[in-house]
Amino acid sequence: MNLLGIESSSRKLSIGLMKDDSFSELHSEKINDTANSLPQLTKKIIKSASLSFEDLDAICISAGPGSFTGLRVGMSYAKGIAMALDIPIVPVSTFDSLAFNNSSEELSTLIYSHGNTFYVCEYSLDGGILLKSSKPKSILKEDVLELSKNIVFNGPMNIFKDLKAHNLKIEFKELSVNNIIKIAYQNFKLLKTKSLDNLVPEYVGNFEVK
Repeated sequence: MNLLGIESSSRKLSIGLMKDDSFSELHSEKINDTANSLPQLTKKIIKSASLSFEDLDAICISAGPGSFTGLRVGMSYAKGIAMALDIPIVPVSTFDSLAFNNSSEELSTLIYSHGNTFYVCEYSLDGGILLKSSKPKSILKEDVLELSKNIVFNGPMNIFKDLKAHNLKIEFKELSVNNIIKIAYQNFKLLKTKSLDNLVPEYVGNFEVK
């Protein structure tokens, strides 16, 4: 099976490819350059695997939350390929990617949004599997400081260092396009794909400019 992965929810784009049981990935060296880098890196990674677009079985895409522009560009590009090739798209929540392979019995996944705002989603072990135990929501920094579970965070390093200084049980985790592909592969086998008409980024909260 050949799966193309797109992780565009952060400021730096990542492209991954699963060809049978092997993984490869490429990263943009530029920040906030998804629109320009996405077509170039996609063509490069497919060519390097000696494949063509027609060999793809599905596209795995980060569904958010994350970069407003990055998510929109990534989703639009994935839809274009999926429509042209008549293949499915498997969206993966950014929260699920952060929680992937974590061994905590209870976990808070935390994503920095803007200003004093964060996105959080809770997970708990159920039958040996880490599953969502709450709906994603938008919270403020003072609410973050009240979190008592282990926290996996993604966002700017200066924000992470500030939170860590408050003695939270927090670790930083980069977003991984390979995690996106691995989660999507399991969902694809369970037919958890999504109609292109209903496929939209998960923004959680409205972005406010102050």
